[in-house]
Amino acid sequence: MHTTATRVSALLLVCLLLLAPLVAAARDYYEVLGVKRTATEKEIKSVYRKKARNMHPDRNPDRADEFMELTDAYQTLIDPELRRIYDTRGADAVKEHQTRKNNGHVNDPFDIFKQFFGGGAKDDSTPKGPAKSFTAELSVADMYNGRVFTVTHERTVVCPSCSGSGAKSSAHIHRCSACDGQGVQVVRHQIMPGFVTNVQAQCQTCGGAGQVITQSCSRCGGSKTIMEHAEIDVDVEAGAAEGAQYVFEGAGDASPGIDPGDVVVHIHSTPQPGDMRRVGHDLYYTVPLSLNEALFGFDKSFTHYDGHAFDFKRDGPTQYGHVERIQGQGMPIPMEEQEGDKTHGDMFIDFTVVIPKLSAKQRKVIESVLVETLHTDL
Repeated sequence: MHTTATRVSALLLVCLLLLAPLVAAARDYYEVLGVKRTATEKEIKSVYRKKARNMHPDRNPDRADEFMELTDAYQTLIDPELRRIYDTRGADAVKEHQTRKNNGHVNDPFDIFKQFFGGGAKDDSTPKGPAKSFTAELSVADMYNGRVFTVTHERTVVCPSCSGSGAKSSAHIHRCSACDGQGVQVVRHQIMPGFVTNVQAQCQTCGGAGQVITQSCSRCGGSKTIMEHAEIDVDVEAGAAEGAQYVFEGAGDASPGIDPGDVVVHIHSTPQPGDMRRVGHDLYYTVPLSLNEALFGFDKSFTHYDGHAFDFKRDGPTQYGHVERIQGQGMPIPMEEQEGDKTHGDMFIDFTVVIPKLSAKQRKVIESVLVETLHTDL
């Protein structure tokens, strides 16, 4: 009997050892994001933004699980309440809290991604508020390197004190006695002597609401909405197209019974002094040459917008207006637009010649050289 029990225990131990690798413990959320436990909200946002773009399944289908794990960690640590629960009681306590709070609804990690990088509208039968549009003017350097900036705006939100009812409490909301809660009344109209018709009209007592508020909410004054200061982080990727738009779903105005509208941020470049001219993925740059460089050649170094430098040179004469093409030194090409191994557009350098002021003696020397050259060519 003892031997049998020992064998069963040993068998169970072997099974547990075999299954142990399959039951991996959830990784620490701070480790997933790669931040310290003292990380600020700004640091957490910055790290998530960089990692989420690289892990998104549209770019890296093989990293979908990592993307889900990353977003789960971000959702927890960016929320002060959830972060406190996680730090004191762990991930299971966070999930239990979210389940109770959301009535079983699970947040979509792709919705979090859209909050940073924009996304399309979702199919929803609930009416949606109008979109709010903003235009951001960036330098060509910003468009080359990519930039994160914040759009601040005032938006209308449903009053949190009364949940959009407009009343101080539910006890101050009553069915309208004039229309019996229907919101409309039947009004008799005499068209002409002897002819009367019944017409439905909005109830004048409740304004069509079907209910009457006896005491208004102290916060919104019965308007059901309040104004709120809002900030949106816009992450413009390197090489973003001129006129690109970033759509932030549900970041606009809201009112009772109407979903929040979207915020649309349009990106345009405004050339700054010294900026190159952008055409698609290519860059155009004008380089002035001295007369000596135009005649005898040159060797120049150019520092690009991201700090990397490259050399370009010419031996012999350079004609005024000559255009030199340097492959791969143009704008970064977004990953979804890349073809083959081409990651950047090209740079086109337009050369001009700066004619110096000449003394009479210098002028005679140059004229004699040019006349001699002309006769030699003939």
